[in-house]
Amino acid sequence: MTGTLTLDAQFDPNAVFIFQIGSTLTTASNSSVVLINGAQNCNVFWQVGSSATLGTGTVFVGNILALTKITLTTGAGVSGRTLAQNGAVTLDTNAVAVANCAVVPPVAPTISKAFVPATIDAGGPPSTLTITLSNADSSDGTGAAFTDTLPPGVVIANLTTTNTCGGGSTLTIPATGMTGMIQLTGGTIPHRVGTTAGGCTVTVNVTAAAGIYLNTIPAGALTTSNGPNAAPAVATLAVNSSVTLSKDFSPAILNLPGFSTLTITLGNNSGSPATLAADLTDNLPSGMTTVGSPSTTCVVGVPTKTATSVTLPSGSTIQAGGCTVTVNVTGAAGASYLNELPIGALQTIGQGSNIVPASAALVVNAAPPAPTLSKAFSLATINAGGSSTLTITLINPSSNPANLATTDLIDTLPTGVQIATSPNATNNCGGGLGGLVANPNGTTVTLLAAAGNSIPATSFCTVTVDVTTANAGIYLNTIGAGALVTSEGSNVAPASATLAVIDTTAAPPTLSKFFSPPVIHEQGEPPLTITLCNPNSSPADLIAPLTDTLPDGVVIAATPNASTTCPGSGPVAATASGTTVILPLTRSIPISGCCTVTVDVIMTRLGVFVNTLPVNALQTTNGNNIVPASATLTVDMRVPMLSGWAMVMLIALLALVGFATMRREAM
Repeated sequence: MTGTLTLDAQFDPNAVFIFQIGSTLTTASNSSVVLINGAQNCNVFWQVGSSATLGTGTVFVGNILALTKITLTTGAGVSGRTLAQNGAVTLDTNAVAVANCAVVPPVAPTISKAFVPATIDAGGPPSTLTITLSNADSSDGTGAAFTDTLPPGVVIANLTTTNTCGGGSTLTIPATGMTGMIQLTGGTIPHRVGTTAGGCTVTVNVTAAAGIYLNTIPAGALTTSNGPNAAPAVATLAVNSSVTLSKDFSPAILNLPGFSTLTITLGNNSGSPATLAADLTDNLPSGMTTVGSPSTTCVVGVPTKTATSVTLPSGSTIQAGGCTVTVNVTGAAGASYLNELPIGALQTIGQGSNIVPASAALVVNAAPPAPTLSKAFSLATINAGGSSTLTITLINPSSNPANLATTDLIDTLPTGVQIATSPNATNNCGGGLGGLVANPNGTTVTLLAAAGNSIPATSFCTVTVDVTTANAGIYLNTIGAGALVTSEGSNVAPASATLAVIDTTAAPPTLSKFFSPPVIHEQGEPPLTITLCNPNSSPADLIAPLTDTLPDGVVIAATPNASTTCPGSGPVAATASGTTVILPLTRSIPISGCCTVTVDVIMTRLGVFVNTLPVNALQTTNGNNIVPASATLTVDMRVPMLSGWAMVMLIALLALVGFATMRREAM
């Protein structure tokens, strides 16, 4: 034997392996016998015709029965016994462990059951109850016996049965049409084959009146030679009534204002009319209310309603194929409702009741927000005398159209801005150009309410018109809150847009900058000053932020001390340890004057640093800077300076050194 020999019991702990060898048994060094899948060393036997020799390091399993002698070389080990009939058993640093078989308890059987089909119609074909006995043990489960007590109402449909649990077993069932006990005695459940459990089945045909039936065989009810079942067996049989009940909301998601139609469907599968034995009343969930009068396709009965319920009266008839009851309902914005009719809510004379509940859900969306406005200039920056297109966008989030029925929407342009000579106006809000007033050179844009203008449901529409101005400046155009009045509400927020107009005849502004001082030693925090100048007789309003990016190695100080003398509003943006200084576009340069921006900076290393604002960095209504602005900062190492006392001590020390030197020379 060389390498590894594997003995597979195939999950049978009683499997026996017998090797019959005519002469000698010899194993190679480090060879081995391995047991898997339940094999036991006590059940392995080696019958050797003469001698057996186990090589160095062999891992051996089983009982060796040799006619003459057995030799275990150095390090060989045996899990079993070494028995020599006529000679010696020679050992050399070996381990031999006696093999004792473990007592393996039998695997307990299991029991399961099922109704096929699991749902039947009352009075229709029966369901087959199948009880399955399973055995995962290696030996047959004999003497199998159990009792299954049918739930009340479930009866034997016919005497057709099957029983595959042999061994002379006996199956006993009640008479046809009777309930009671199904009993098996003396059965045999076949053993496992390989990894596949053995099993047998018992089948019985059953039926019942309308209802839901739970059939259980408890734990321990099945007895066999291998033990009882540890878990119960459970199966459910549903028997449909000839009448059914269901319901739905249409739409199931409701937008207010509006209502949803609740439809209660009464089914009848019997082929003959079914008469209600009691009122069918659907009580609506709290917060849901009825709207208008109910209606029905059921005959004879007339439905009634309250604010919170709808009723089909006793004596109403469900014709073959079924009928419906409908009523409109509504609820609170943002609420969700579950409307349910329980089991037995529908009672009929002789044809049963609904055996499953009928339920439906209604979701009422929160009230959508009112319409909104937005506006924009395209282009946002123009030259004086040029034109830009003003676009007003009307947005409607509601699922209903937002009609401008009572109040015009008026946009008054800022002073100095007017409608272009050629307005190029458009209006896709339903009223067309006839519903829009945008006169050449005028100062108002009006969307007429009486012209059929409307914002589509969950959509938007736009109005456009070209505008112009001859004067440079920054113009803010705003439509106030509440200016848009529609059937779905008014805008709660204003809409604004900014137009920047540049004076092309003006002298461009200038930029300059410096560090003070321009040369510092380590640890200094020199202020950076940026100067903005406007040579014109009109203000230069910024139309974009002025951003100065510091050179590598320079950052804003821990306390920036950022400030500006430029008129307007908004702070200078300068964050500690940051690298940008920003003057907001809400600032301007005064008439025929200058203003400054200052901020303290620090250096992260020694060196020479050049800070530059490029051409066009400063954008104003009088144009942009046409030359760059630069400042240089030099950072060097500080030379230590001596105090007055230190100088006196140094002079004295030098004098002592000189005196000592003169004495040595004299000697």
